[in-house]
Amino acid sequence: VLQVYLEGDGAPWWAQRLPPVDPTPRTSVSLPLALGDTHDRVAYVGRPCQFLTAQARQSCPAAWWTSGRWSEPVITMTQQVLDGLLEASGARELVLTGHSGGGTLALLVAARRQDVRCVVTIASPLDVHAWTQGLGMTPLTDSLNPADLPVPTGGFEERHLRGEADRVVPAFAMGRYRARLRTDQVMTIAHQGHSQGWVQHWRQAHEAHTPMTSWLKGCMGSL
Repeated sequence: VLQVYLEGDGAPWWAQRLPPVDPTPRTSVSLPLALGDTHDRVAYVGRPCQFLTAQARQSCPAAWWTSGRWSEPVITMTQQVLDGLLEASGARELVLTGHSGGGTLALLVAARRQDVRCVVTIASPLDVHAWTQGLGMTPLTDSLNPADLPVPTGGFEERHLRGEADRVVPAFAMGRYRARLRTDQVMTIAHQGHSQGWVQHWRQAHEAHTPMTSWLKGCMGSL
């Protein structure tokens, strides 16, 4: 099994209205989670156009980190990266963990694959329409929405973490996707916001026995 951690949407927007010129994240939740993972096979995957030089980024459409952050080209590129990682690692199955928009992308990718054992989302919008509408954001017209996907039959397992105090991805961002989930597939962490604090909760689940420990084991296997 290859444990893959998908990066979030990256650098924040200026005044929540203007997209960044460079989507490379200033801080990351997914990267420290990957660095602390003790499984035999672990990978960290950035999003399209992140971690590039200014010159290399000129060939990147801005839509790939704005209105089309979950578009067909982005999903296709992510699929190709995962295929390459599987071949290089010799793994046969994937566990996909993503923070924020990385979790949204993980669901969209997993829906098209037969080799995903589990998807773990952390503070991720599961219904893109409900999220943008609830926050008064411009609709992401070029992006796909996990809530619009057919319900998988006998597919991957899911675990969804959300923070009680998350103002970036509030509870309403689960939208219609919530109806397809069992109660035990969602865990809400009290007083937790969108980013800061998740790494500590994750480490505690791996180093000690917390309610999250057995909950994650049911999806990820050994911690």
